[in-house]
Amino acid sequence: MAQASTTEPAFNVILGEALRQKHPLWAQHLGAEQTQVMDRAPGKQPDIVIAVPNSAPVVVETEYSPAVTVEQDARARLNEALASTHQMIEHSFAVRIPAEVKTAPQGDIKSDIESIIFDYCIFSLKMDLTTKPTIERWPAKGWLKGDLNDLATSIESVAISESLLAISTDELERGVAQAANILQQAPTHTSEKIARELRQETGEQTARMAIAIVANAIIFHSRIEGQQGIPTLSELQSETGTLGRNKLVECWRWIVMEINYWPIFKIASDLLSLIPAQQAGQILKRLVETSDRLTEIGATGINDLSGRMFQTLISDRKFLATFYTLPISATLLAELAIARLDIDWSDADAVKALRVGDLACGTGALLNAAYHSIRVRFRRAGHDDAGIHAGMIESSLYACDIMPAATHLTASTLSNAHPGVTFGSTKIITMPYGHDKDNVPHIGSLELIALEEITPLFSLGQEQLTGKVGEEANSDIGVPHRSMDVIIMNPPFTRPTNHESTTVPVPSFAGFGTEHSEQQAMSKKLKSMRSLLSEPAGNGNAGLASNFLDLAHVKLKSGGVLALVLPASFAQGESWSDARALLSKHYQDMVIVSIATTGKTDQAFSADTGMAEVLVVAKKKGDSTSGSSKEGENASTIQFANLRRRPVHHVAATEAAKSIETIRKDSGSGHITLGDEYSNGGSISTDYFEGGCAGLVEPVLAQFMLSLSKGILVNPRTNQAENLPITTLSSLGRRGLVDRDFIGALPRGPFDKIPLQTSTPTYPALWNHDAEQERSFIVQPDCELRVRTEQTERAASIWKKDVSRLHLTRDFRLNSQSLGACFTPEKSVGGTAWPNFIVADGVSDKMILLWFNSTLGLMSYWWGGTRQQLGRTRVTISAIPSLLTLDTRQFTKSDFNSWDELFKRFEKETFLPANEACQDDNRIALDNAIFDLLGISASVKDGFNLIRRQWCNEPSVHGGKNRN
Repeated sequence: MAQASTTEPAFNVILGEALRQKHPLWAQHLGAEQTQVMDRAPGKQPDIVIAVPNSAPVVVETEYSPAVTVEQDARARLNEALASTHQMIEHSFAVRIPAEVKTAPQGDIKSDIESIIFDYCIFSLKMDLTTKPTIERWPAKGWLKGDLNDLATSIESVAISESLLAISTDELERGVAQAANILQQAPTHTSEKIARELRQETGEQTARMAIAIVANAIIFHSRIEGQQGIPTLSELQSETGTLGRNKLVECWRWIVMEINYWPIFKIASDLLSLIPAQQAGQILKRLVETSDRLTEIGATGINDLSGRMFQTLISDRKFLATFYTLPISATLLAELAIARLDIDWSDADAVKALRVGDLACGTGALLNAAYHSIRVRFRRAGHDDAGIHAGMIESSLYACDIMPAATHLTASTLSNAHPGVTFGSTKIITMPYGHDKDNVPHIGSLELIALEEITPLFSLGQEQLTGKVGEEANSDIGVPHRSMDVIIMNPPFTRPTNHESTTVPVPSFAGFGTEHSEQQAMSKKLKSMRSLLSEPAGNGNAGLASNFLDLAHVKLKSGGVLALVLPASFAQGESWSDARALLSKHYQDMVIVSIATTGKTDQAFSADTGMAEVLVVAKKKGDSTSGSSKEGENASTIQFANLRRRPVHHVAATEAAKSIETIRKDSGSGHITLGDEYSNGGSISTDYFEGGCAGLVEPVLAQFMLSLSKGILVNPRTNQAENLPITTLSSLGRRGLVDRDFIGALPRGPFDKIPLQTSTPTYPALWNHDAEQERSFIVQPDCELRVRTEQTERAASIWKKDVSRLHLTRDFRLNSQSLGACFTPEKSVGGTAWPNFIVADGVSDKMILLWFNSTLGLMSYWWGGTRQQLGRTRVTISAIPSLLTLDTRQFTKSDFNSWDELFKRFEKETFLPANEACQDDNRIALDNAIFDLLGISASVKDGFNLIRRQWCNEPSVHGGKNRN
């Protein structure tokens, strides 16, 4: 008797019904196995069509595995149009149904459909005005794997037309730029007033930001006109068809007073009222034209699209020259953070009770992404998130910034999720910055380190953005310590200290034209805030981002989730050691995400920063679980997830977060996959904070170096291992003085540095790098020091105890420089690039030199230094003693003789740059000779040949530079 089976059309009906429960709008706008759906080919019956009004339609094609034609079917749907709306299909899904589902009882299929794991991929139509449309498959190879919720989330993520977004953003940019040009024709005092209102300097960027805010208000107005008596923009025009400044300002202020939308219209009306009538009329004419054009092409009717347009305008382009989190990066960080919450997503009260904050909110990209992740999970539980929107805006979402434009954009982006839903007071605050009218200094959100409640004062510029003014805008806002469930931030990276500049004494507090005295007072206030903390992470050399970590720590509750964008130096930089210690002690399940690639900006998660960044996500321990472990000592497991590229779109970001989270829950180590591909990166888990694991393409290198730090040399292919006498430089001697101790202003330094005057200087010095002169072990001094008046005794004292032949590099450009250590012909002062190392009695300086010029030594430098810039590792002079090296104390005098002979053998050889170690015959010969002296077996030696090649292929080593 033949076994009963479920046909694909029957399964599609079941799947369609299940998907309808995953989004409130899909219940009425999802069709399965319907005819007469397509415009030009009504006979072609798509499996499932989701066509929500004001969203891009999506087609889902299914087939039982092996599904040999499903991809062809999905591709064929692209560039077709719906019969009902004539909208083009830009995205289609090919879904493989597990073969065993076909023969399962239909009742079981319906009840178990939530647990079915599908294979699926996405086909997208890529359109360009200059070329023919192309079809892109994602992932390029293999299949994504996910359950019904994963499939629904991916479908929702592509429901905003990328082509419409691109066209809309171009239109918006053009309109804002033209209107800003008109604004700059206004009298100078107008620009000055607007700059004061926005707390920015006068100029093109400020004009564009002001116009962008007014444009945003006009676009938002067009979305809500007709609701609650709000007149249309056309109704506000005069008989001549022009929109007057005064009439629009009056209308916006009426909306603010009587209805809602203070965040949208208050600052916009204030800015518009400052513009002279002549320029205002021209500006409004151009912006209304822009709004009408966006309405015509369907951009203003799509929830979230306005927010996406402004995020694209600000973050993805240099149009407004801001450095905020890229929206796709925001999705990745938010997904990693919200996934950590232990909450019943079907419980509306529990969701509304969440407290999520971004206390350096910028344009709101991170907070909006976190809110989106929350809404998605609420929808997947079968609820309509419109029902919780007002409560979330009023009580759950906290945002602070020192720039009014930032809080406006944050509030409007959040409002765009459901623009028709009114709300009362928000937790979005413009914080005070600089001296107030009473000459009291303010430092923005960092004041919340001490404060648990804020009283907004308009005279200070500290404003609570509210819905209804009648609800008392000046009521206190509580931001209690230990109250937040999630803190998600991309804090400013500027440093409060500045050793070099005299024109900007305190760079981090130089914004908004603050004077020298203000900067000093603000810096002093920050120090007083720091003094209140028992374990401060803040460090002047690390920058303000470290102080924002302190702020996040005091605000997070036990079990709360920390999610930050930080400079890559966080992972290894010495100035970040207190921050790492704080996290190691008080947080668990930490994940550090980095990007291992080349390209100046490709290692960043923010727009146009030009520096490598990491994402840090961790969960705060309860008071009873906070141990006493220090950084590197028995801290909770830390996962280093290294992506090979920044996610290319929101689905990729969500999938990357899902893969990272899956690995974390398993073992913390493995491949970060997108579909069947293992090319998206690797993950390494450690029991202590080892920053060298960040930013690696090949996880094997991390495991190799972690073993080496324990004195074990491993063949990664056979797992054969041998012991090495490994220690740190601190046990073999001491580092020399910092360059300022030689030539710093009196009373610090006894010398002046001058060019070489003779071939036999009294005080020779090796100060700077000259790669071409540093290919062999012996490097000649490049300058000399001259004793200052009455400093002879101090100079002699330094020469006796702080000078040596052995010099170690500090700023090691791996893709141009050859040496990790060198000898000068005789004792020489070590300067900026080549500080001295003074060995202890009985320690062989030749062994140290040979080690740091072997590939293992070069890797030790790379492992122990900060890799903020590609092809370069930086080691502060105080971090030099922590570098890994051979323990020369474990060798006999006879051994020393052998090492001396080895030094003589290679003394005059020249070496290629460090990144070319795998093809440098002299370097390879040195490695093998050292292994022979150490008695390393042929098998382990052979395994190191692979490690050497892998290391040279790391982007952080070669920096994109091709080997010869």
